[in-house]
Parts: sequence; structure tokens; C-alpha cells
Amino acid sequence: MKIKLITIAMTLISATGISQATFTSKNDIKSVAKFESEAPLETIVGIGNNVNAKVTLNLNDISQNPKGFVSVDLNSLKTGIEKRDKDMRENFLNTEKFPTAEFNLTGFSNVSSKELTDGIKVTAIANGKLTIHGITKEISAPVILFYFKDSEKTKNRMKGNLLSVTTSFTIKLTDYDIKIPAMLFYKLENLIKISVAFIASDSED
Repeated sequence: MKIKLITIAMTLISATGISQATFTSKNDIKSVAKFESEAPLETIVGIGNNVNAKVTLNLNDISQNPKGFVSVDLNSLKTGIEKRDKDMRENFLNTEKFPTAEFNLTGFSNVSSKELTDGIKVTAIANGKLTIHGITKEISAPVILFYFKDSEKTKNRMKGNLLSVTTSFTIKLTDYDIKIPAMLFYKLENLIKISVAFIASDSED
């Protein structure tokens, strides 16, 4: 009886085409996190490459219980001026106490396609919780996903099947209890644009 139940279960899994995969990215040189502050007198851009991510998806239906996180080392952000970077870390982001910003994925909505197909663009809204400066808020952000099957071409980039993720959204500094230092007050706006892009692999190597 037990064998029959297992057989039925396996048949159902095969019939529904369930294909769960976990993709991981660890500080890949081409992964990038960026913030932009568009103030009247100056636009400040900070860029860092220290991005870690892990995403688990059903390739046949990404809306079915996706899980994952993206973590950015805030100490890696550079604006092009060392003194400003030091002030940002010590007085603005307090990175000694809060070294990372992390997004935890809880679901996708408004997906253009439930299935990830080799080389085909999929758009969606990623829903989850963003933690910055010790404060956690629920957010929704637009994402663009590309899935690439392992091939001779992709091997030049990374081993395994690949998942490319890009997103861009805005936050308010005051929502995360971030106080703008007085010396930077005229330079930074409360509304900050954040962009993140990474490529992750399902290879265990």
C-alpha cells in the first residue's frame, strides 16, 4: 500500500511539472547595489558589489511559495569621495551596528508569466520585508527575471543554470529611522532610489 501511495505521489509530481530550484549568488563581481539621492544641488550615487543572494523557486510556477533573501554589505558602498563615505557609514547608516541591508522574499504577484523559460523575460512584483538600520518594513518592488539553462555560452559567466534578477524601487530614510547628518542635509533627500542586480546559479560548486 505504501509503495502504491509513493508511486501515485511521484506520478502527480511528474504530471504537475513541479521543478524546484535554489539559486545562490555570493559577492559576484558583476552583482551591484546602488542608491541615488537626487537633491537640487547634487545627485549622490553610491555603488557596491558586495551582494549575497539565495532564491528558491518553482520554475513552472514562480508564484508558488517562493523564498529567498538578498543581503548588501553597506560598508562596500562608495560615492567617489572617501570623506563622504566615512561620514555616511559612521553618521548616516551606522554600519558598525547595522552592517547590512537585507530583503527577505515572501511572494510574487502580478507575474507576466508563471513559468521561467530559457532566455525569456519575466516581470513581477516581489513582496517581502526590507531591513535597514535595524528597522524592518514590508515592501513591494518590481523585478525583472531571466532564467538561462546551462550551456557553453553561460559557462563563460558562471556554472549551472542561471537566474538574473534586477529591481529598482524607492524608500524614505525616515521610515528606517535614518537621520541625515547636518553637514549632509543640503545634499540628501528623504526619498532614496535603490537598485540591485545580481546573477545566481543553481550549481553547488
